[in-house]
Amino acid sequence: MKAGSSLVALLILGLCGLGQSQRIEDICTLFSNNTVIRDPESCSRSITCIDGKSVYSTCKGTTPFFDKDTLKCVKTLDGSDSCDVTCANATGLFISDPKSCFGYYYCMDEETPVYGACPDSTHFNETIQECTWSHASECKASSFDYCSIIKNGVNFDNLQGCNRYHVCTKGELKDETCKTGYYQARTGTCVDKNLVECDVHPLPSNVCGTAKSPKKNELVPDGATCQGYFFCAEQANGTPDENPTWGKCGDDLFFDKSSQKCIEPNKVVCSEDRCQGRTIPFVLSSTKGCRHYLRCADGRTIDEKTCGNYFFDEANAVCVAQILTYAIC
Repeated sequence: MKAGSSLVALLILGLCGLGQSQRIEDICTLFSNNTVIRDPESCSRSITCIDGKSVYSTCKGTTPFFDKDTLKCVKTLDGSDSCDVTCANATGLFISDPKSCFGYYYCMDEETPVYGACPDSTHFNETIQECTWSHASECKASSFDYCSIIKNGVNFDNLQGCNRYHVCTKGELKDETCKTGYYQARTGTCVDKNLVECDVHPLPSNVCGTAKSPKKNELVPDGATCQGYFFCAEQANGTPDENPTWGKCGDDLFFDKSSQKCIEPNKVVCSEDRCQGRTIPFVLSSTKGCRHYLRCADGRTIDEKTCGNYFFDEANAVCVAQILTYAIC
């Protein structure tokens, strides 16, 4: 790919179809619907998050850069954005986009940089004015500061824990925790735990014991689900395991602390949502008396119903006169 007509042609094609493919794992899985941010891999592109997917737009003409705070295309950005792109003394040349290895600008004149991007598997080489194969490139993708692409006050997911989220305050990244429930990226709010698909449950207090009495190679409930548990490995120095491994039982099985096994749900006393992990639409409630049942949908409780003076037979999903007793009720 030469820097002459072929790269100019690529630029034109890029302006027409840019955003059809993306270079990084989709950042919009972290953000609520309709959030707008600057593309971390370009000074000129914005991203609108729609249903967890990135939709790209490119700034053009006399306003070639995207401002994360005003959410508008602007003529220049201040130095704090690390977008020090200038076409001074570069008319007719291509210059690198400082945010990525594959982005570049074509300088129409000293004041008009036009953004473009090299094809997949290639990087832009400013020295030779060409797109070259990425495996032969010396360019290394740099990490980015979230607060350099996100407007202050916008919440987004913190993958370190289901109850945690981030927000930028005065340009600084803050780690926040939901007072109750888990953080839901799609809505940008804290919601009931059973509404969030979670693989990073927060650790309960002293989950693996105390310094005087650490748990050694033991499974303990995760404190958030009836299926989940943490494995507390014995530590060489005798201290509690600070990073226990999370796991969960299969469908229609709950974790039983006493037996250290996954067993029939109705034999496990658990106050978390008993619809989670179940494949049947009606499950026995833990309400005393064994006369109540839960209606389930998508692994969560819709509501609780009662059989009145009868007992709920979960296996057949009916209320019966026969006295039924289970460990949970």
